[in-house]
Amino acid sequence: MKRVRVAVVGVGIWGKVHLRAYSQHPSAETVAICDVDEDRARQTAELLTIPACYTSVGEMLANEELDAVSVATPDMAHTEIVIQCAKAGVHVLCEKPMATTVEECQAMISAAKDNNVRLMVDWHNRWNPPVYAAWKSIRDGELGDVRYIYYRLSDTIYVPLKMLPWADRSNPLLFLGSHALDSVCWLMQSKPIRVTCWRMEGVLKAMGTDTPDMYVTVLDFENGATAVVENSWVLPQSSPSLIDHKAEIIGTKGTIYLDPTHGRAVEKYTATTPEGFPNTSYPDMFVMPEVHNRQVGLAVESIYHFVECVRDGVTPLTSGADGLLNTKLILAAERSAEKGAAVEVSS
Repeated sequence: MKRVRVAVVGVGIWGKVHLRAYSQHPSAETVAICDVDEDRARQTAELLTIPACYTSVGEMLANEELDAVSVATPDMAHTEIVIQCAKAGVHVLCEKPMATTVEECQAMISAAKDNNVRLMVDWHNRWNPPVYAAWKSIRDGELGDVRYIYYRLSDTIYVPLKMLPWADRSNPLLFLGSHALDSVCWLMQSKPIRVTCWRMEGVLKAMGTDTPDMYVTVLDFENGATAVVENSWVLPQSSPSLIDHKAEIIGTKGTIYLDPTHGRAVEKYTATTPEGFPNTSYPDMFVMPEVHNRQVGLAVESIYHFVECVRDGVTPLTSGADGLLNTKLILAAERSAEKGAAVEVSS
Protein backbone atom coordinates (compact mmCIF):
# COMPACT_ATOMS: atom_id res chain seq x y z
CA MET A 1 0.00 0.00 0.00
CA LYS A 2 1.34 3.42 -0.94
CA ARG A 3 2.27 5.60 2.04
CA VAL A 4 1.26 9.25 1.74
CA ARG A 5 3.97 11.52 3.15
CA VAL A 6 2.19 14.38 4.89
CA ALA A 7 2.99 17.51 6.85
CA VAL A 8 0.77 19.74 9.00
CA VAL A 9 1.11 23.52 8.99
CA GLY A 10 -0.32 25.07 12.15
CA VAL A 11 -0.25 22.72 15.14
CA GLY A 12 -2.72 24.44 17.43
CA ILE A 13 -6.00 22.88 18.58
CA TRP A 14 -7.24 21.66 15.20
CA GLY A 15 -3.80 21.02 13.75
CA LYS A 16 -3.34 18.40 16.47
CA VAL A 17 -6.57 16.74 15.29
CA HIS A 18 -5.01 16.43 11.82
CA LEU A 19 -1.84 14.99 13.34
CA ARG A 20 -3.76 12.40 15.30
CA ALA A 21 -5.83 11.42 12.27
CA TYR A 22 -2.69 10.92 10.19
CA SER A 23 -1.08 8.89 12.98
CA GLN A 24 -4.07 6.53 12.93
CA HIS A 25 -4.41 6.05 9.18
CA PRO A 26 -2.39 3.12 7.81
CA SER A 27 -1.63 4.95 4.55
CA ALA A 28 -0.36 8.19 6.12
CA GLU A 29 3.13 9.00 7.36
CA THR A 30 3.64 12.38 9.04
CA VAL A 31 7.16 13.49 8.22
CA ALA A 32 7.12 17.17 9.26
CA ILE A 33 5.22 19.93 11.00
CA CYS A 34 5.43 23.70 10.66
CA ASP A 35 4.29 26.43 13.04
CA VAL A 36 5.28 30.06 13.55
CA ASP A 37 5.68 29.28 17.26
CA GLU A 38 9.05 27.53 17.33
CA ASP A 39 8.62 26.15 20.84
CA ARG A 40 5.20 24.70 20.04
CA ALA A 41 6.50 23.15 16.82
CA ARG A 42 9.48 21.59 18.57
CA GLN A 43 7.51 20.32 21.56
CA THR A 44 4.80 18.84 19.32
CA ALA A 45 7.38 17.11 17.13
CA GLU A 46 9.12 15.64 20.19
CA LEU A 47 5.85 14.51 21.78
CA LEU A 48 4.61 12.77 18.64
CA THR A 49 8.04 11.64 17.40
CA ILE A 50 7.72 13.53 14.12
CA PRO A 51 11.10 13.66 12.36
CA ALA A 52 11.23 17.34 11.40
CA CYS A 53 9.77 20.66 12.50
CA TYR A 54 9.96 24.08 10.86
CA THR A 55 8.82 27.66 11.34
CA SER A 56 8.98 28.41 7.58
CA VAL A 57 6.73 26.72 5.02
CA GLY A 58 9.22 27.52 2.27
CA GLU A 59 12.04 25.87 4.18
CA MET A 60 9.88 22.82 4.85
CA LEU A 61 8.95 22.44 1.18
CA ALA A 62 12.60 22.81 0.15
CA ASN A 63 13.81 20.10 2.53
CA GLU A 64 11.03 17.50 2.61
CA GLU A 65 9.61 15.15 -0.02
CA LEU A 66 5.90 15.63 0.59
CA ASP A 67 2.79 14.24 -1.06
CA ALA A 68 0.30 16.29 0.93
CA VAL A 69 -0.06 19.06 3.49
CA SER A 70 -2.79 20.02 5.93
CA VAL A 71 -3.16 23.77 6.41
CA ALA A 72 -4.65 24.23 9.88
CA THR A 73 -3.63 27.82 10.57
CA PRO A 74 -6.17 30.43 11.81
CA ASP A 75 -9.04 31.52 9.54
CA MET A 76 -7.21 34.43 7.95
CA ALA A 77 -3.87 32.69 7.34
CA HIS A 78 -4.43 30.05 4.64
CA THR A 79 -3.84 31.67 1.25
CA GLU A 80 -0.08 32.10 0.99
CA ILE A 81 0.59 28.66 2.49
CA VAL A 82 -1.81 26.88 0.12
CA ILE A 83 -0.32 28.62 -2.92
CA GLN A 84 3.24 27.77 -1.83
CA CYS A 85 2.33 24.12 -1.40
CA ALA A 86 0.46 23.95 -4.71
CA LYS A 87 3.39 25.48 -6.58
CA ALA A 88 5.58 22.79 -5.04
CA GLY A 89 3.24 20.12 -6.43
CA VAL A 90 1.90 19.12 -3.00
CA HIS A 91 -1.78 18.23 -2.51
CA VAL A 92 -3.55 20.39 0.08
CA LEU A 93 -6.24 19.90 2.70
CA CYS A 94 -7.22 23.41 3.82
CA GLU A 95 -9.21 24.22 6.91
CA LYS A 96 -12.28 26.40 6.57
CA PRO A 97 -12.96 29.12 5.56
CA MET A 98 -10.69 28.62 2.58
CA ALA A 99 -9.88 32.34 2.51
CA THR A 100 -11.40 35.67 3.48
CA THR A 101 -11.57 37.27 0.01
CA VAL A 102 -12.79 36.09 -3.38
CA GLU A 103 -9.45 37.00 -4.96
CA GLU A 104 -7.55 34.82 -2.49
CA CYS A 105 -9.83 31.86 -3.17
CA GLN A 106 -9.42 32.28 -6.91
CA ALA A 107 -5.64 32.45 -6.58
CA MET A 108 -5.61 29.25 -4.52
CA ILE A 109 -7.83 27.43 -7.03
CA SER A 110 -5.66 28.61 -9.94
CA ALA A 111 -2.45 27.52 -8.21
CA ALA A 112 -3.91 24.06 -7.59
CA LYS A 113 -5.17 23.72 -11.16
CA ASP A 114 -1.95 25.00 -12.75
CA ASN A 115 0.13 22.51 -10.77
CA ASN A 116 -2.24 19.50 -11.04
CA VAL A 117 -2.78 19.51 -7.28
CA ARG A 118 -5.88 18.37 -5.40
CA LEU A 119 -7.27 21.12 -3.17
CA MET A 120 -9.78 19.94 -0.58
CA VAL A 121 -11.53 22.16 1.97
CA ASP A 122 -12.26 20.45 5.28
CA TRP A 123 -16.05 20.69 5.39
CA HIS A 124 -16.15 17.86 7.89
CA ASN A 125 -19.89 18.08 8.62
CA ARG A 126 -20.38 16.27 5.32
CA TRP A 127 -19.06 13.27 7.28
CA ASN A 128 -21.32 14.01 10.27
CA PRO A 129 -23.72 11.02 10.49
CA PRO A 130 -26.92 13.06 11.16
CA VAL A 131 -26.11 15.61 8.42
CA TYR A 132 -25.19 12.85 6.00
CA ALA A 133 -28.42 10.99 6.82
CA ALA A 134 -30.40 14.13 5.98
CA TRP A 135 -28.46 14.64 2.73
CA LYS A 136 -29.06 11.03 1.69
CA SER A 137 -32.78 11.30 2.48
CA ILE A 138 -33.01 14.45 0.34
CA ARG A 139 -31.01 12.87 -2.47
CA ASP A 140 -33.23 9.78 -2.39
CA GLY A 141 -36.35 11.95 -2.75
CA GLU A 142 -37.89 11.09 0.62
CA LEU A 143 -38.59 14.75 1.46
CA GLY A 144 -39.73 15.77 -1.99
CA ASP A 145 -38.58 19.30 -2.82
CA VAL A 146 -36.80 20.99 0.09
CA ARG A 147 -38.48 24.34 0.73
CA TYR A 148 -36.95 25.49 4.01
CA ILE A 149 -33.93 24.80 6.22
CA TYR A 150 -33.25 26.20 9.67
CA TYR A 151 -29.65 25.52 10.68
CA ARG A 152 -28.06 26.48 13.99
CA LEU A 153 -24.37 26.06 14.79
CA SER A 154 -23.22 28.00 17.84
CA ASP A 155 -20.60 27.82 20.60
CA THR A 156 -20.47 28.74 24.24
CA ILE A 157 -18.55 31.84 25.20
CA TYR A 158 -15.65 29.58 26.18
CA VAL A 159 -14.56 29.45 22.53
CA PRO A 160 -13.87 33.17 21.90
CA LEU A 161 -12.72 33.91 25.45
CA LYS A 162 -10.57 30.88 26.27
CA MET A 163 -10.10 28.53 23.33
CA LEU A 164 -9.08 30.86 20.50
CA PRO A 165 -6.27 33.37 21.15
CA TRP A 166 -7.06 34.91 17.76
CA ALA A 167 -10.84 35.28 18.26
CA ASP A 168 -10.67 39.06 17.74
CA ARG A 169 -9.38 38.37 14.21
CA SER A 170 -12.29 36.05 13.45
CA ASN A 171 -16.01 35.98 14.25
CA PRO A 172 -18.91 33.50 14.54
CA LEU A 173 -19.68 33.82 10.83
CA LEU A 174 -16.17 32.84 9.75
CA PHE A 175 -15.57 30.24 12.42
CA LEU A 176 -19.02 28.61 12.61
CA GLY A 177 -21.03 30.12 9.78
CA SER A 178 -18.61 28.77 7.18
CA HIS A 179 -19.50 25.22 8.26
CA ALA A 180 -23.21 26.00 8.53
CA LEU A 181 -23.41 27.71 5.13
CA ASP A 182 -21.61 24.81 3.45
CA SER A 183 -23.95 22.29 5.07
CA VAL A 184 -27.04 24.23 4.01
CA CYS A 185 -25.87 24.54 0.40
CA TRP A 186 -24.96 20.83 0.32
CA LEU A 187 -28.37 19.87 1.69
CA MET A 188 -30.36 22.28 -0.47
CA GLN A 189 -28.69 21.23 -3.74
CA SER A 190 -29.53 24.57 -5.32
CA LYS A 191 -27.59 27.76 -6.04
CA PRO A 192 -27.85 30.52 -3.40
CA ILE A 193 -28.70 33.81 -5.09
CA ARG A 194 -29.43 36.31 -2.29
CA VAL A 195 -28.27 36.88 1.29
CA THR A 196 -29.79 38.94 4.09
CA CYS A 197 -27.88 39.10 7.36
CA TRP A 198 -28.17 40.67 10.81
CA ARG A 199 -25.11 41.03 13.05
CA MET A 200 -25.34 41.55 16.82
CA GLU A 201 -22.49 42.72 19.04
CA GLY A 202 -21.69 44.11 22.44
CA VAL A 203 -21.25 41.23 24.89
CA LEU A 204 -17.81 40.08 23.74
CA LYS A 205 -16.56 43.61 23.13
CA ALA A 206 -17.50 44.55 26.68
CA MET A 207 -15.39 41.60 27.85
CA GLY A 208 -12.34 42.71 25.87
CA THR A 209 -12.68 40.55 22.74
CA ASP A 210 -13.36 42.78 19.74
CA THR A 211 -15.63 40.56 17.67
CA PRO A 212 -19.40 40.24 17.06
CA ASP A 213 -21.56 38.04 19.28
CA MET A 214 -23.98 36.55 16.76
CA TYR A 215 -25.16 36.44 13.14
CA VAL A 216 -28.51 35.47 11.65
CA THR A 217 -28.25 34.88 7.90
CA VAL A 218 -31.09 34.23 5.44
CA LEU A 219 -30.30 32.59 2.11
CA ASP A 220 -32.64 32.65 -0.88
CA PHE A 221 -32.01 29.89 -3.41
CA GLU A 222 -32.51 29.63 -7.16
CA ASN A 223 -35.17 26.93 -6.65
CA GLY A 224 -37.30 29.30 -4.53
CA ALA A 225 -36.32 27.74 -1.19
CA THR A 226 -35.10 29.63 1.87
CA ALA A 227 -32.63 28.83 4.65
CA VAL A 228 -32.04 30.57 7.97
CA VAL A 229 -28.60 30.14 9.55
CA GLU A 230 -27.87 31.14 13.16
CA ASN A 231 -24.34 31.40 14.58
CA SER A 232 -23.53 32.63 18.09
CA TRP A 233 -20.41 32.86 20.25
CA VAL A 234 -22.12 33.91 23.47
CA LEU A 235 -23.99 30.87 24.72
CA PRO A 236 -23.43 30.53 28.48
CA GLN A 237 -20.39 28.65 29.73
CA SER A 238 -22.72 26.46 31.78
CA SER A 239 -24.41 25.05 28.66
CA PRO A 240 -24.46 21.23 28.70
CA SER A 241 -22.53 21.07 25.41
CA LEU A 242 -19.73 23.24 24.01
CA ILE A 243 -21.48 23.23 20.62
CA ASP A 244 -25.16 23.83 19.88
CA HIS A 245 -25.90 22.15 16.55
CA LYS A 246 -29.48 21.71 15.35
CA ALA A 247 -31.39 21.76 12.08
CA GLU A 248 -34.90 21.51 10.69
CA ILE A 249 -35.42 20.58 7.04
CA ILE A 250 -38.90 20.90 5.54
CA GLY A 251 -39.77 19.42 2.17
CA THR A 252 -42.96 18.94 0.19
CA LYS A 253 -43.19 15.30 1.33
CA GLY A 254 -41.56 15.26 4.73
CA THR A 255 -39.47 16.87 7.45
CA ILE A 256 -36.19 15.99 9.18
CA TYR A 257 -34.98 17.29 12.54
CA LEU A 258 -31.29 17.07 13.49
CA ASP A 259 -29.87 17.39 17.00
CA PRO A 260 -26.29 16.07 17.02
CA THR A 261 -25.22 17.87 20.20
CA HIS A 262 -28.29 17.64 22.45
CA GLY A 263 -29.54 14.18 21.49
CA ARG A 264 -28.66 12.92 24.99
CA ALA A 265 -27.05 9.68 23.91
CA VAL A 266 -25.01 10.26 27.06
CA GLU A 267 -25.99 12.48 30.02
CA LYS A 268 -23.47 13.02 32.78
CA TYR A 269 -23.99 14.92 36.05
CA THR A 270 -21.06 15.34 38.41
CA ALA A 271 -19.57 18.01 40.67
CA THR A 272 -17.83 19.61 37.67
CA THR A 273 -20.47 19.44 34.92
CA PRO A 274 -22.27 22.67 36.02
CA GLU A 275 -19.05 24.49 35.08
CA GLY A 276 -19.48 23.53 31.41
CA PHE A 277 -16.78 22.65 28.90
CA PRO A 278 -14.50 20.70 29.14
CA ASN A 279 -16.69 18.84 31.65
CA THR A 280 -20.06 18.95 29.90
CA SER A 281 -23.24 17.10 30.76
CA TYR A 282 -23.67 16.07 27.11
CA PRO A 283 -20.28 14.69 25.98
CA ASP A 284 -19.38 14.88 22.29
CA MET A 285 -20.56 11.78 20.46
CA PHE A 286 -19.94 12.85 16.85
CA VAL A 287 -17.13 15.36 16.31
CA MET A 288 -14.12 13.84 18.06
CA PRO A 289 -15.04 11.28 20.72
CA GLU A 290 -12.35 8.88 21.88
CA VAL A 291 -12.87 5.11 22.05
CA HIS A 292 -10.16 2.80 23.42
CA ASN A 293 -7.57 5.59 23.14
CA ARG A 294 -8.40 6.08 19.48
CA GLN A 295 -9.94 9.26 18.11
CA VAL A 296 -13.08 8.56 16.11
CA GLY A 297 -15.80 10.77 14.66
CA LEU A 298 -16.35 13.14 11.78
CA ALA A 299 -13.24 15.20 12.56
CA VAL A 300 -10.95 12.38 11.47
CA GLU A 301 -13.17 10.90 8.75
CA SER A 302 -12.79 13.91 6.45
CA ILE A 303 -9.01 13.79 6.93
CA TYR A 304 -8.97 10.05 6.17
CA HIS A 305 -10.88 10.83 2.97
CA PHE A 306 -8.15 13.28 1.93
CA VAL A 307 -5.41 10.70 2.56
CA GLU A 308 -7.27 8.12 0.48
CA CYS A 309 -7.87 10.56 -2.38
CA VAL A 310 -4.14 11.37 -2.55
CA ARG A 311 -3.22 7.68 -2.22
CA ASP A 312 -5.66 6.53 -4.91
CA GLY A 313 -5.45 9.54 -7.23
CA VAL A 314 -9.14 10.46 -7.01
CA THR A 315 -10.94 13.78 -6.64
CA PRO A 316 -12.03 14.74 -3.09
CA LEU A 317 -15.72 15.19 -2.31
CA THR A 318 -15.13 18.83 -1.37
CA SER A 319 -13.25 21.32 -3.49
CA GLY A 320 -11.85 24.77 -3.90
CA ALA A 321 -15.03 25.72 -5.75
CA ASP A 322 -17.01 24.92 -2.58
CA GLY A 323 -14.61 27.13 -0.64
CA LEU A 324 -15.01 29.99 -3.11
CA LEU A 325 -18.82 29.88 -2.91
CA ASN A 326 -18.61 29.79 0.87
CA THR A 327 -16.42 32.88 1.00
CA LYS A 328 -18.77 34.68 -1.40
CA LEU A 329 -21.66 33.94 0.96
CA ILE A 330 -19.74 35.15 4.02
CA LEU A 331 -18.76 38.39 2.30
CA ALA A 332 -22.32 38.92 1.04
CA ALA A 333 -23.62 38.38 4.58
CA GLU A 334 -21.22 40.96 6.00
CA ARG A 335 -22.20 43.48 3.30
CA SER A 336 -25.87 42.86 4.04
CA ALA A 337 -25.31 43.42 7.76
CA GLU A 338 -23.53 46.70 7.00
CA LYS A 339 -26.17 47.91 4.50
CA GLY A 340 -29.23 46.65 6.34
CA ALA A 341 -30.52 45.16 3.09
CA ALA A 342 -30.39 42.01 0.98
CA VAL A 343 -27.30 41.43 -1.17
CA GLU A 344 -27.12 39.42 -4.39
CA VAL A 345 -24.54 36.63 -4.50
CA SER A 346 -21.97 37.23 -7.22
CA SER A 347 -21.73 34.56 -9.91
